[in-house]
Amino acid sequence: MPPATTRPDTVGFVIPYFDDGSAWRRDCLRSTLASLERQTDPAWSAYLVDDASPAPDTAEFLAHLASSLSGSLTVLRAPRNAGAGQARNLGIAAAHRDGHALLAYLDADDLAHPDRVAAVRAAFAADPELDFAYNDVAFIDEHGAPWDPERLLPGLRMLDEEQRLPKLRGRERWREQAVERDNIAIPSAMNVRTDLALRVPFPEVPFCEDVATLFRYLGSGAKIDHVPGVPTGYRVPLEGGSSSRKQSGGVDAFNRMRCRNERAGLEEAIATAVRRGAADERTGREVLCRYLIRIGRTVSADGSPELGRSQLRQAHALDPETFAVHATAAERADLPAPSTAR
Repeated sequence: MPPATTRPDTVGFVIPYFDDGSAWRRDCLRSTLASLERQTDPAWSAYLVDDASPAPDTAEFLAHLASSLSGSLTVLRAPRNAGAGQARNLGIAAAHRDGHALLAYLDADDLAHPDRVAAVRAAFAADPELDFAYNDVAFIDEHGAPWDPERLLPGLRMLDEEQRLPKLRGRERWREQAVERDNIAIPSAMNVRTDLALRVPFPEVPFCEDVATLFRYLGSGAKIDHVPGVPTGYRVPLEGGSSSRKQSGGVDAFNRMRCRNERAGLEEAIATAVRRGAADERTGREVLCRYLIRIGRTVSADGSPELGRSQLRQAHALDPETFAVHATAAERADLPAPSTAR
């Protein structure tokens, strides 16, 4: 359905929110919304989607926030608790109905840089073909203080290090994203044209829906660029570790869901690229093999060595030639011995 009115250069912030009633979580949301009120460019609206939170007074709390915010805040409620992917899709649809042609994702505990709206609007205005733009992240703790990069968990330290690599720009960059980067951006650092977000919705899976969607964005042929100078404040608590890992049942359970959900997104991206004629099946198989090698190394370093070995075994079974080129000698030696049974 086309929007009732069109605001081609305004930004709709999409914010999924889950409320367990804790004071800390609500304080984080207040800080997130305050970061929007500090925008130097006022051409924005926010769409806050309650992911069917269990706290009994969530609706009252969010209604009070909406009435006290100086900017435009629309509060929505998901019909069931299904994770951030479903919540973002609902926010995307609402922003589209209100005519926003540009979106900025922002999680409910992260902080938008004061110049984010201005920089994002300028980037998309400068390139009418641009579909997706990402900014960097700056790690902050639960008190808003900067992190020492050396103290970050391995996965976050990898993200921090990869920010220093050459930025991905242009089209058909799904190959590099799959085989060379663990992740170029968290959701709170993603900005996208609304029509792309409508064509490529987030999967309704509990974790790692962001990387799966990024694969699918890029596999669709979307043009990507980087927006410098407006890092998102990415909140990582000093105490308590990763909430995603806790909610999933621990590191190994989280990494299993990560491997499954990311692979599903990459396989869909490859299939889309093949249909578009941007890749052939042989190229797609090679990319998937190299992704499995990379993710196997990543989850092994993150505390799931047996899961990592299983990813390497799948890579070898999928494409032995590519595996032989890109696996290390130790990884090749770790494969099960070929069967001699007749």
